[in-house]
Amino acid sequence: MAILQNGPNGPIIGKFGSVSAYMLKDQNVVRGPKRKRSSPPSAAELLNRKKQQVAGKFAGHNKRLLEFGYQFLAEKGSRVGAFQLAQRHIFKEAIEIDADNNPFVNPERLLLFSGSLTPLSNCQVSINNDVIDLSWEADDQYSDSVYKINLVLLDPFNESHLRTSIASVSEGSCSVQFDRLKRKTTDFHVYVGIWDTLDGGFSNSIYCGVI
Repeated sequence: MAILQNGPNGPIIGKFGSVSAYMLKDQNVVRGPKRKRSSPPSAAELLNRKKQQVAGKFAGHNKRLLEFGYQFLAEKGSRVGAFQLAQRHIFKEAIEIDADNNPFVNPERLLLFSGSLTPLSNCQVSINNDVIDLSWEADDQYSDSVYKINLVLLDPFNESHLRTSIASVSEGSCSVQFDRLKRKTTDFHVYVGIWDTLDGGFSNSIYCGVI
């Protein structure tokens, strides 16, 4: 049984005839019944499903980080939020296929921050005991102190770490102490990006390699 809420202007909730209606992010959605397919999935369909599973698993494990990194791209009121935008990027741009025809997330193609600001250039990373040393080319457009550096240390399916506003972009270099480096049991992929801390907005992240 379907219920017409708030009079003839709706929304409609429930099942009527062969279709069902429900609310999805403030929109009244009506869908027909699912149809069973008679043919088996093709090889391309099976591979696409694997890609979706890999992308979904990675995105789910790193959800809070991705929601932060895509927050300025999500339009208010849209059904597509920051997390969905990140998922779309991972599936379309960061998935590759290995020699055994299995999909995987390529860390070098991954954007953990995304935005319209000009990214850093010639960014280098090294470690000295428990200190991470970063350097990059100075850019005159980022001479104001509101432009800060964000840092991510990513172990794709285990622990990841976000450090925000670790230095002003105009400085050209910085050092960050990270105590866990002394006892780490895995490699971290390093990403850096620019954050406009006054007006809001990110640059795309830059992949700096593995430490």
